[in-house]
Amino acid sequence: MNEDNLWWLKEDGYEARLHKHYEGLFTQGNGYMHVRGSFEEGCSDAPQDEEYLRFPDNVTLEKPRHPKSKQGTFIPGIVAQHPLLKEEIVNLPYMLGLEFRSGDEALDMDRCRISGYSRRLDLRDGRLHRSFLWETKEGMQLKCTYSRYLSMADTHLCIQQVQLEVLAGEGRLEVKAALRADVRTNGMNHFARVVPSAEPGDCISLETLTEEGNRIFMLSALEASEAVNWQAGHTPVMAALRGECRLNTGDRLTVSKLTAVTTDRDMEEGTVRDRALAQLSRARKLGREQLYNRHADCWKRKWQAADIRIKGDDAAQLSVRASIYHLIRSNREEDDRVAICAKGYAGEAYFGRYFWDTEINLLPFFLHTHPQAARNLLLFRYNTLDGARRNAQKYGYRGARYAWESSISGEEQCANWQYADHEIHITADIVYALYHYVRATGDDEFLERYAVDILVETARYWCDRVDWNREGEGELLSVMGPDEYLPFTRNNAFTNRMVKFSLEQTVACLDSLEDGKRDSYAAAAARLDIRPGERERFRHTAEKLRLPYDSRSDIVPQSDDFDSYAEVDFASVWTDRSRPFGHFISQERNYRSKALKQADVLELMMLFPQEFTRAQLKASYAYYEPITTHDSSLSAAVHGIVASWLGQKEAAGAFLQRVMDIDLSAEKKGAAEGIHIANCGGLWQLIVYGFAGLKSAMWSESIELEPRLPEGWEKLSFTLAWRGERYQITVNPDTYEVQKLNGGNLVAGTTV
Repeated sequence: MNEDNLWWLKEDGYEARLHKHYEGLFTQGNGYMHVRGSFEEGCSDAPQDEEYLRFPDNVTLEKPRHPKSKQGTFIPGIVAQHPLLKEEIVNLPYMLGLEFRSGDEALDMDRCRISGYSRRLDLRDGRLHRSFLWETKEGMQLKCTYSRYLSMADTHLCIQQVQLEVLAGEGRLEVKAALRADVRTNGMNHFARVVPSAEPGDCISLETLTEEGNRIFMLSALEASEAVNWQAGHTPVMAALRGECRLNTGDRLTVSKLTAVTTDRDMEEGTVRDRALAQLSRARKLGREQLYNRHADCWKRKWQAADIRIKGDDAAQLSVRASIYHLIRSNREEDDRVAICAKGYAGEAYFGRYFWDTEINLLPFFLHTHPQAARNLLLFRYNTLDGARRNAQKYGYRGARYAWESSISGEEQCANWQYADHEIHITADIVYALYHYVRATGDDEFLERYAVDILVETARYWCDRVDWNREGEGELLSVMGPDEYLPFTRNNAFTNRMVKFSLEQTVACLDSLEDGKRDSYAAAAARLDIRPGERERFRHTAEKLRLPYDSRSDIVPQSDDFDSYAEVDFASVWTDRSRPFGHFISQERNYRSKALKQADVLELMMLFPQEFTRAQLKASYAYYEPITTHDSSLSAAVHGIVASWLGQKEAAGAFLQRVMDIDLSAEKKGAAEGIHIANCGGLWQLIVYGFAGLKSAMWSESIELEPRLPEGWEKLSFTLAWRGERYQITVNPDTYEVQKLNGGNLVAGTTV
């Protein structure tokens, strides 16, 4: 395959039924802002201002609105209140508007005579390109070429260009450039005030005030290669400039639109208007070429640190690059007030909220490609500790309880009580992630400055949450583990082990500080009001907390009561495997059946591999995989990793295909509501932890590999950040090499 094709996500030929899928898949972003891959001119029969009330539901199973198109412009941290769904990210005004009209015919992909359509997203630099031939009713043949990107270097800027070349015919063409606030978020209008305005020098602006008081200012400058007399054409919710020009055969009309976006949440000083004007002025002085070069250089540096190169499997190569692209663009690496939402800011389905995905599925990628970004993701949890304290207080506990669905305050936003009340493992997952970061980077200072507060406050919560049985064992009752199809289990193995780890590390951290850094310990003790005997209570709870498994049983039970749940005849219940299992069974029946939504015990084994024998891993995989529906996008990658560890190459390959299909398959249309960003992280883990066999930095001080490449893979290579150094990893079917990039000894070995 041509090397360029290994960097392009392509759509050849337009099909309206796939438009929403490509809107999600072609999402562009630079960390600061993100925009779905919608057409500049919009989409017919797809109004964006429909108002309705979205109700709390199982997001995996609910039927989404907007079957054809849903525009989306998101800036992490701009949120508002939904009357039923609590806090949600706001879908901001649409800044990409560029419309063309020939006579009474508006350019429309569904209604005009269009041929030769092609669209591609270049993953190397995040530019989206579209081209097609438009034969107008008035007889012109126009070759239309579009290009746009959000600058990775100058993150407040969006750069667009459209070129129309007249291949035949002549006539007048009308151009309209717009900033539109006629958009809704899950059916809600979150805009309290919209002020469109014309600006000097062929510019328009739109200032928006949200219900929560956030100010968003968009300022666009227009340039055209032909003489165009621009006239304002505003409405109460739209700023627009209209112009006309006459074109003859051979003419080329190029329209450029440069947009600066600023908000009151930005960390720069000055008013939103003044900063937007300054951004636009600076951009115009730099010019298009220098603007693009700055942007491309930034992307190049990011790819040098993050790219995975696969020889022998072009589909896997393109898929992993697509995943890495979305991981990079979704991360606001300089801002620890936000994290990465479950849809990668490519849709509003999950309301822009943060889940355990951040710590378990996304963090490993950033640990080993961009450690500073990983640190900021964890600092977000530190910054929202007060919200976690309020959550614990609301439930009647001391300490801190992290939200199952968090927004920028850290308070619980999940409107479904099953998850909000019972999926408590996230509080321990965050502690696991803190230690994963410290052990992968060597940043021990992070523990004493930030993590200790999280450790102590979450330990207090766990000590209150644990119940004690007659045998003196601590238990966690009515718990939902990673498997969300069993919400009220007794001593979920994953949750209990993570909690035990959390309490153990809290005690170890306090012991270490008191022994070696007395000033730091004294400061923490005063700041957190650590009482005499508290540490012993943490230690006692960790020692006595029940784990529902031991080395005598090969199959690790998902929970103490798992064996009591009803068996399911999947063949008779799940009659269409192309649709989620949850569509074929009532929630009531599902909640009492042995049908898993996703990996639970296998997730536990992946995070604590040293604690389980190969016999346990093999037996548990053989038992749970047939009853796991994989209705969650978090599941397939975990199963693929375990299958790879077990040497089951065919099964691992099948899970690899499943992981790749989740967002890339046009047939499944999985990206329609946004990117499954945790699955993007899961694919990276499947390749690095599974096929390359990297031992987790949580448990290994040095780089250790046990590679098991899939059939047909001729070579796998990637760079790895590890405890302050960077390494080049190269894996061949029979051998592997580890080379420190700034010099050092070459480590080589043979594959399994």
